[in-house]
Amino acid sequence: MEPAKEYFQFGRQIGYIIGANIVWALFGLITLPILTKGLGVELYGAYSLVIVTISLISPVAALGFSTALVRFLAGEKDKSKIRDGFFSAYCVMVISGIVFSLLLFFSSEQLAKLVFGDVSSAIYIKLAAAVVLLNPIGGLSLAFFRAFRQIGLYTTLSLIKQACQIGLIIIAILLGFQLIGVIVAMVLTSAIFDLVTLLVIVKKVGIQRPKLLNIKSYLRFGVPLTPNLAIAWITSSSDRYMVSYFMGATATGIYSAAYMLANYASFTLGPLQTVLFPTITKSYTENNVEETRNYLKYSFKYFVMLAIPSAFGLSILAKPILQILTTPEFVPGSIIVPFIAVGVILYGFFQISVNLIYLVKRTKLIVRLLSASAALNIALNLILIPRMGILGAATATLIAYSVLGVLTLMITRRYLKFDLSIPFMLKSLFSSAIMASCIWLINPESIALAITSILGGVAIYFALLFLIKGLSKEEITFFVNFAKDNMKRIPRAK
Repeated sequence: MEPAKEYFQFGRQIGYIIGANIVWALFGLITLPILTKGLGVELYGAYSLVIVTISLISPVAALGFSTALVRFLAGEKDKSKIRDGFFSAYCVMVISGIVFSLLLFFSSEQLAKLVFGDVSSAIYIKLAAAVVLLNPIGGLSLAFFRAFRQIGLYTTLSLIKQACQIGLIIIAILLGFQLIGVIVAMVLTSAIFDLVTLLVIVKKVGIQRPKLLNIKSYLRFGVPLTPNLAIAWITSSSDRYMVSYFMGATATGIYSAAYMLANYASFTLGPLQTVLFPTITKSYTENNVEETRNYLKYSFKYFVMLAIPSAFGLSILAKPILQILTTPEFVPGSIIVPFIAVGVILYGFFQISVNLIYLVKRTKLIVRLLSASAALNIALNLILIPRMGILGAATATLIAYSVLGVLTLMITRRYLKFDLSIPFMLKSLFSSAIMASCIWLINPESIALAITSILGGVAIYFALLFLIKGLSKEEITFFVNFAKDNMKRIPRAK
């Protein structure tokens, strides 16, 4: 395939997932008021702690096999090797999931005392143990679709799962089951999703008894990534535990709601990561170094192009959005949104550049980078939370993410340098500042005015970016052609 067509296909795949992520974001904005108003600030804090616990143990149980599957199966043509690779990994994943699920189940009472300060909360952790089994299995199935760049199917299945989960959560809350009902809804959705994705894969490649031929390669590649995921969790999620320890579940609920809102600044990161790694794995394996460099360059540039204005907009709109979507108890959390929003952008720098470390198989280097960031995050949280409250936790997150993102960019440039588009970044910052000023002057306090402000902000940002030549004519032409092409393909997109 010609390079131009390859880039266009890459852009189209990212476009599909960005479209899906916009829908996910809308789902999240629907879920936030349902949970905050349905559970209240204290139970929402407990829900956040359950989610954080799952987010720690599930990746550890996954053994890094999702990344390994993409690394070893991307570009593979032999169906027998594909079947054996997937089902061998699947069997190991089921065993690992059961082990970690049981560990969480039987340690639930001790964990409830430590985290919630109330042994009666152990029931939430016991129910969540099932998700620890189901999430890694579902993640492996999605990795299969990523490996073979079946992005349309990937996004469709993911959106259906999210929609079903929201529907079940709404039913659970309306029936008065509160947090127990919410967790059961998550378990049911994950179980159905895992079964459906497995059936889809079986239909595509067939089924066979795994021979475990290459399982050692998966273990050698994936297991060293497992500590990385646990250490990364310390930087990204352990602050909820510390806020709970120092300030209680109510403060955790306030902090978590604001954190969730600020995290939308990096909504394009997921689409990029989904498509970028299998794409550059293929080009790098085929010795197309310049092509690999270009994929990284444009991924970084377009992430910045959308993330920077998102951070500015969310920072200005944080208070009215929380007022509209939650209850008054959550509104004080708006003060942390600018800190977290900037932090997740810098974490995005790490997420993009770390793909280079995967390519050159220097995974131990990731452990060092993440360990430094995690240690810094813990130390800062211990110092700042008692003095500054949730603002201290947000400040710690910003500093830790900044160090991680900048260090990773600097180190990975030893292996492959790509254009960071610094002039464009400055133009994006300028355009975003003007956009944010306009939104601040409007001062939206209703849903209609907030939506109008967002749409107007988008128009102002891109108009300014165009006027100061932030995008080249070739890029504008690409986006126009890309939009036309997708309009033609929507009915048969796969």
